[in-house]
Amino acid sequence: MNRFAINCFAALLPLFAGIAAGAERTTVSSTQPTTKPIVLELNIDGKYHATIETTEMPELTQWAERELAPVVREWYPKLVKALPSDGFEAPRQFSITFKKGIQGVAYTAGTRIICTGEWFAKQLKGEARGAIVHEMVHVVQQYGLARRNPKATRNPGWLVEGIPDYLRWYHYEPQSKGAEISKRSVAKARYDGSYRVSANFLNWAIAKYDKDLIANLNAAMRQGNYKDELWATWTGKPLIKLGDEWKNSVEAALGVPLSPPSTRPAAQGATGG
Repeated sequence: MNRFAINCFAALLPLFAGIAAGAERTTVSSTQPTTKPIVLELNIDGKYHATIETTEMPELTQWAERELAPVVREWYPKLVKALPSDGFEAPRQFSITFKKGIQGVAYTAGTRIICTGEWFAKQLKGEARGAIVHEMVHVVQQYGLARRNPKATRNPGWLVEGIPDYLRWYHYEPQSKGAEISKRSVAKARYDGSYRVSANFLNWAIAKYDKDLIANLNAAMRQGNYKDELWATWTGKPLIKLGDEWKNSVEAALGVPLSPPSTRPAAQGATGG
């Protein structure tokens, strides 16, 4: 390399250093948080603790403070009381987080409730609070504990989701009649249809046969002891027969022709949030 080239290279060194330093500063600054977390801390009866995070959906913050927080404080202890079992203690801490861009409405993983912020923003005067009650039931259910039982049976998805919807539609917001079955939908209605339809079936079975049915079902499922044969023990009738009787009662109330007895096996139903 000649002297001229050496001198030019030496003159450019500070510029290269400046570019490198600038690039490094940009990388560091890009990793810094741009939004301060928005987290509401809730003390529930001095026994439980919940957080509601709206960092990604700050427009939900006021609603969360004024409307959602009172529901969480009131209903989490009620749900715990509704779903007891021997030796079980409900989670003392759980979280509710509103996020952008996720699919569905909400889901629960252990003690974490994850909500689709955009959906909730459109449902603040509609189903938003009830959807959270449904998810809080999943926090209390803790059916993963069934894995401790080496002989555990698989819990039916229709009951995993039917119980939360029963507690939501028939206890939290019965005035909404959200689990009613219409003439248009009754033809396809099955007791194991999950969510609202199964909630309707459970409400019917509780009223007619066993007021302790939800507590009994929950305990069996949490302990890994559920089996369809238990319905006959609790109500005196097999599950399939109960399903037929329930559907015929709904059809009779709606004034439509009664369905023939079931000939196909029960479905497992959904297992979502």
